Amino acid sequence: MRLNLVLAQRGGFLLHAASAICDGQAYLFSGVSGAGKTTMTRLAPPHITLLTDEISYLRPNADGYSAYGTPFAGELARSGKNCSAPVSALFFLEQGPENRVEELSSAEAVRRLMRNILFFAEDPVLVEKLLATACDFVSRVPIRRLTFYPDTRVWDEVQSFDRNFAAALHEEEVPEHA
Repeated sequence: MRLNLVLAQRGGFLLHAASAICDGQAYLFSGVSGAGKTTMTRLAPPHITLLTDEISYLRPNADGYSAYGTPFAGELARSGKNCSAPVSALFFLEQGPENRVEELSSAEAVRRLMRNILFFAEDPVLVEKLLATACDFVSRVPIRRLTFYPDTRVWDEVQSFDRNFAAALHEEEVPEHA
């Protein structure tokens, strides 16, 4: 797959992940086979735009990264929509008894990200560039673990993530007065 080499040279990559657009923001769902990538796309509300249920195409932009629709079809057997949106978050999926979003350390986020990037080359310069890209991605995009029970309520967690994340950032920026 030559596309992954071109992307790596330009600071982008292909990720084994489902991706969808909600309210103008792209959300990525990654994990091992069976973690729930396709399940997340099946559970999505009707207003969600599917970019892919299998392989996400990611490129850097001025503010972070953008996700693009791909023709790579997974279990849904349909191509994603030909559009893009800025990436709001990457969720590493785990199925469980409840819906819960948890932070990951930067080191854990890079490890998980590298395990799911599709890259087929042994060129040491490109490998080094890809690792630098993964570190940059982790520093610019919120990455969380999403434990979820497979029902439509999981999308409430995804859709409220931006509001909760923005509120937490605001709390960090505003000093408390005693």
